[in-house]
Amino acid sequence: MIKPARLLCAVAALSLAGCGIFFPNASQRAGKNTDGFAAGYNDGCASANSQSTSYRKEMIRDESAYANDKTYRAGWSSGMYNCRTATTHDPSKGPIPDNEPGGH
Repeated sequence: MIKPARLLCAVAALSLAGCGIFFPNASQRAGKNTDGFAAGYNDGCASANSQSTSYRKEMIRDESAYANDKTYRAGWSSGMYNCRTATTHDPSKGPIPDNEPGGH
C-alpha cells in the first residue's frame, strides 16, 4: 500500500514537471541563448545589486523590452532572483560572531 505522504510527493512532482520547472521544453532552453535574455539578466542582476546597497535606487530595466520581449522579461526576472539571493544576508548575523560578548 502506498503511503499518503509518498503519493502527495509524487503528485506534486508530476504537477511541477508539467509546469516546466524540472524539465523545461526546447523553446525555453533556446530562449536562454538569446541576446534579449542576456540583456534582461544583466539588467535584473544590476537592479538586485543596486538595491542591496540602497533601497532607494531605481530598478535598472528597459521598460519597452520588458513589456514586449518575453525573453528579456524572463532574463530580467532570473537575474533579479539569482543576484538578489546571492547578495542578501541575515541582518542578525553581522561580521562579528557575537555582538554582545559576555552580555548573556
